[in-house]
Amino acid sequence: MVKIGDVCPLFFNPIKDKFGIEVDYIQKFYTGDNIHLQIFANVGESVSATLIDLINDTSTSISLSTYNQNSEVVMHYAVLAGLPDSDYKVNVNGILSEPFCVSSSSELLERTTLIRYSHKDNNSVFNNIFWIGDTQVIFDWRVEAGFKPNGYTPKLENEQYRNQWQEIKNLYSVPYDSYVLTIGDACGVPYWYGRHLNRILCLSKFIVKDTGFVRSENSVPEMSQVIEDSQLFNLSITLEPQENSIVGIAGRPESGSSSSVVGFVITNPKDGEMLQYSKEDAAFVNVDYVGV
Repeated sequence: MVKIGDVCPLFFNPIKDKFGIEVDYIQKFYTGDNIHLQIFANVGESVSATLIDLINDTSTSISLSTYNQNSEVVMHYAVLAGLPDSDYKVNVNGILSEPFCVSSSSELLERTTLIRYSHKDNNSVFNNIFWIGDTQVIFDWRVEAGFKPNGYTPKLENEQYRNQWQEIKNLYSVPYDSYVLTIGDACGVPYWYGRHLNRILCLSKFIVKDTGFVRSENSVPEMSQVIEDSQLFNLSITLEPQENSIVGIAGRPESGSSSSVVGFVITNPKDGEMLQYSKEDAAFVNVDYVGV
């Protein structure tokens, strides 16, 4: 058994429609990106990887380190970094990756966005290792992507009640935001980008331009063909920031603010007493009669 990691940013042998329009797309990395390659094999099984330079028609052996995942499986891994500008493929035991280019052009940075992802530990549904000893492995994936203004949606979580005069009172109210991440320009991206995006959003760390995001509820990538019968698509998915920027000083609302969490203050409770909201205490308190 030789298996490429499930969330590695290179793509090997994806399904294609041989009768459809050819996939005219090449994956892009910037010179400073780290391309993590993880290969899993049985103990004692031979694993080799070669970097193929498509422009200069050369091949270079990739030096692989090893990590014992358990008593039966070994991970062979490498980080491809600082590669010269060119187009490449990776060959792992005869399995070829889709082509990718490495460029030092500043134009590439303007046209693409770096997405970084990892996980809190090695216990995930994927065949990947995110911690080697005390060192966290953070994967880089560069793609044509961004947030558009029309993809922003203001949201709210609140709790209210009506008094006997049918006046609405806010007990709890916290606003938050959601954004639609769009992947693909006018030319589109392959379908396997949608599969990859859906997978890496299952991890605990998903960073776009230095900001952590999580998928909103059970949102999944929506795919739309660039042209009919094309194998290239535009993708979109609804995300929310991992941290709400308005939670207040020290990560909680100020006391008495409109977003405070209503509590209970019970003093020397007696049989038959009831709870009534006290504005002065900003909480429900025990009373022996209900005042209005």
